[in-house]
Amino acid sequence: MSENTIIHCYDWPLESKTRMLRIAREFLDNGCRRFVFTCGNIQKALAHPEHLQFLKEEFVPRMGVELVAMHGPFGPLFDLNIPVPERRPGMIADHLRALEIAADFGSRTYTVHVGAYHHCLQNYPLPPLRKLARETLEVLVPRARELGVVIAVENGFEPPNTVPELLDLLRDFDFDPALGICYDTGHANCRASAPWKKMEDYPDYMLRDWLRDGRIITEDDILAKLAPHVVTTHIHDNDGYRDLHGMPGDGTIDWKTLTPQLKACPRMLEFQSEVSFGEGMCWAGKLLAPAGGYSIKRLVDVFRDDLGFGL
Repeated sequence: MSENTIIHCYDWPLESKTRMLRIAREFLDNGCRRFVFTCGNIQKALAHPEHLQFLKEEFVPRMGVELVAMHGPFGPLFDLNIPVPERRPGMIADHLRALEIAADFGSRTYTVHVGAYHHCLQNYPLPPLRKLARETLEVLVPRARELGVVIAVENGFEPPNTVPELLDLLRDFDFDPALGICYDTGHANCRASAPWKKMEDYPDYMLRDWLRDGRIITEDDILAKLAPHVVTTHIHDNDGYRDLHGMPGDGTIDWKTLTPQLKACPRMLEFQSEVSFGEGMCWAGKLLAPAGGYSIKRLVDVFRDDLGFGL
């Protein structure tokens, strides 16, 4: 894989097997054959072994595609810092199994979320959640090292996922080569300051997490601070306020500045598109795609012609 080759994210489990094959053909006919093993895919594979069998014995070999990066399962049942004692052993076991599947499919990275749900929605304090995230990684990192997979902890837009939190995690593991950062361009754009941003335009979830003394607390220069540790990246755009997963160029990110910075990260292993293809509303707000959603052709044109990534 060339260093600038893009790996495409598509949420296959929402489709029937027939539709999965059909959509894969559309990607292939547009020159794309490398894909993310998405969180939805691995959750479905963990719960339904027949889905994993379909991926391994039919989808990949028949279509000639590759699933070369995995986004691990996330949310209140899978985040690294979940504080529910009866769920933690199962969560860790699920991640260990997912890591093995990632290695079996040839994934180089395994992206995970520290976790925001229990802090932001259930008011758990940060210090014990930090400890729980470390305890999870104490089990996962050695196994990832054995498997030749790098765990990539993703920056978010909530307090448990800020730059200091992520760097402290990496420091706790002496910057182990089996542990790195997944830099999410859209999350960073939501957190960054800008002279045109207005507090009244932030969504409720940003105000809930970051409103202090009548102003939004921002976080700038996220990539510069994380760059030495970034091993993969989720590339998408937004309006600066909401996590909309839009096409690069449809939002407010300065791609002429950002793209060369991403390509210069010394540990970067790959680049992942994480554009939402749908139209209309999502949990974060109104999506940026036009009527009918984004096309695969436009995705390819933007990443190849505008951003300079290989297919």
